[in-house]
Amino acid sequence: MEDGIEDEQLPEQPTQTTEAIAEGDVSGMMPAPEHGHGHEHKSGIPWLDAVVAASVVFISLVSLIVSIEHGMTMEKMVEQNQKLVVASTLPILTIFGREFDDSGKPMLQVTLSNSGVGPALIDRFEVRYKGVVYTDVGALLRVCCAEAYLNSKKSGHPEVFYSNVSGLILPARQDLYPITIKPDKDGLDLYSAFNQVRDGDDLTYHACYCSVLNECWETNFDRKRPQPVKECKVAPDDKLW
Repeated sequence: MEDGIEDEQLPEQPTQTTEAIAEGDVSGMMPAPEHGHGHEHKSGIPWLDAVVAASVVFISLVSLIVSIEHGMTMEKMVEQNQKLVVASTLPILTIFGREFDDSGKPMLQVTLSNSGVGPALIDRFEVRYKGVVYTDVGALLRVCCAEAYLNSKKSGHPEVFYSNVSGLILPARQDLYPITIKPDKDGLDLYSAFNQVRDGDDLTYHACYCSVLNECWETNFDRKRPQPVKECKVAPDDKLW
């Protein structure tokens, strides 16, 4: 304080910067962003830039080839897996005859066996004599072995049995017995007569069957490989065993 006069303190005047901040205008305080366009990073050495570009193309081609090879490998693996699944469910029907039972006594038995590894869905099974389809053993014996069959019936009820086959499921390693003939008490007439027919070419069999995956085959049991078919067709009037 000089000369008895107090210095009067003046209020601080806001600076231009402070006013700008207060008003929200900070455009003058930060540098404006540059809006330049992207540019390629080149070394400036032409041959080096060419090598780099060629390397990029080469790596892309290799990646594409590897992807294609991987896809082909996966397709082959899927195909192999499908084949393994089919093989693991494959049924194989065979037919053969027995002339003796387990105790050694005479008995003729036509045996249908599934020697495959999966169940067989037998849609159609036929027994044919001289090309004619028969649906039961009685009708068959009256034609193929008439005299012996009639003599057997006169002497008593012959021990003749048959099993239906069409429409059944035969598990793997299991058997069905379409025809079974045991000698009657008066002798082996019917047994011998049918055995002779069974050993000839007049008595034949036919089957159409499928796996659980609906893979189907037809066979005449003639030692040829069963032939694949799209499906087993069975008409309502078909004669089936």
